[in-house]
Amino acid sequence: METIHRIVSNEGEFVGAFRQDVIRVIGSYGQSKEPDEYDAKIREKQEEMVALIAENAKAGSYSEAFDKRYQQIVEEINVLKDEQMEVKRKERLEENYEQRIKDMDNFIQNITYKIPEFDNDLVRRLIKTIKVVSADKLMIQFQSGICMEQNISYD
Repeated sequence: METIHRIVSNEGEFVGAFRQDVIRVIGSYGQSKEPDEYDAKIREKQEEMVALIAENAKAGSYSEAFDKRYQQIVEEINVLKDEQMEVKRKERLEENYEQRIKDMDNFIQNITYKIPEFDNDLVRRLIKTIKVVSADKLMIQFQSGICMEQNISYD
């Protein structure tokens, strides 16, 4: 129960690692292309499409090569538009990056889930194995994979 309390009261070293993982994920939103690049590329593809249509109109006949190239340009434009939308979504997330980090830190610092007494069901659900390291030390592995040493006091 002491080890479970250490985990939920943020005394375990996993909290720092968890925080760094969240910051890394949230921070990755800032490494994106500018939407203006996408606008220019989309415009370029649209101009290429217009030129292709004009060239086909001069030839005066339908060809499979025209249809294939036209479909390819349409797909390229759709991919660029999808990427542009993703960049804009990430920018919206990035705008409140600092506040989200503060909120997450507050949550981690203020969370307290003290369990007043031994709960057999909880222990069985959370703990995968307990190994005796020595007469005064246990190695406890949680279902999540977290391993912690726990000193035993014989008070």
